[in-house]
Amino acid sequence: MANEMMKRWYNAAKTRASVREYSGKVPKEMFYRLKNFAESLDNGDARIEFKSKSGVLERPRFLSFLGGVGGTNCFAAIIVRDDNKFMGGYIGEAFVLECVSMGLGTCWLGGTYKKGALKNYFDLDEDEKLLCVISVGRAADKPQPAEKKTIEKLTGLSEVDFNELPKWQQSAIEIARLAPSALNKQPWELEIERDYIRIINTKRNFGFGDVDCGIAMLHIEIGAAACGVHGDWFFDGEDGEARFVPFADRLNVFADEEHADDDTYDPEDDFEE
Repeated sequence: MANEMMKRWYNAAKTRASVREYSGKVPKEMFYRLKNFAESLDNGDARIEFKSKSGVLERPRFLSFLGGVGGTNCFAAIIVRDDNKFMGGYIGEAFVLECVSMGLGTCWLGGTYKKGALKNYFDLDEDEKLLCVISVGRAADKPQPAEKKTIEKLTGLSEVDFNELPKWQQSAIEIARLAPSALNKQPWELEIERDYIRIINTKRNFGFGDVDCGIAMLHIEIGAAACGVHGDWFFDGEDGEARFVPFADRLNVFADEEHADDDTYDPEDDFEE
């Protein structure tokens, strides 16, 4: 992913919050820009279709207690192949952060929309399924970020142990901690080793646990990239645990010695202009 794009997403990840009330739908110029961006995210395992249609985002009556979405009819439908929920979460969050970087509000919706109406707008292959949708529009008010789990809760590391990690791992963990999840449950843990970060799905979370992990995967990658560290994802075992492993020639791209005693160091400074 382009470095400038990753920088935008890094900044967006730090400010993103769910928006359910909108003051209007996506302006036309932005709409077509996002439509093209959504199409560019198709990777064979998951894809996104961005549309503006009435009758989809209205909340089903039997789910009224969960709250709904109002003020926009723009949404991104996440479609996955072979039930690849990890990748659906990964590219879906890329779309979310691109929207936020453009000044728009978003909200992941797992069930509070009309699925029957949604299916009328898509032709799916036999091995594809609609996973969830993301509402998009101009936020009515400044959204307030939800409270997140502590770093110790997510990693098992004490503050002392965390501060001894390489800067790229600290940054990856901090941004991963901000990742959204169904009902804000954050159903995952991070296992930290010297040369990788593993994300472990700890619960199904109403069937969206793997989606949540996919979202957090992108946040880990963005946080590492803020320190100039890039890599690949590897899936381990039947449980789908995923490891982010930096490219060998990037692990030392910024010397720990250079920043080890610098309390004012900001990972964003390592993004090349």
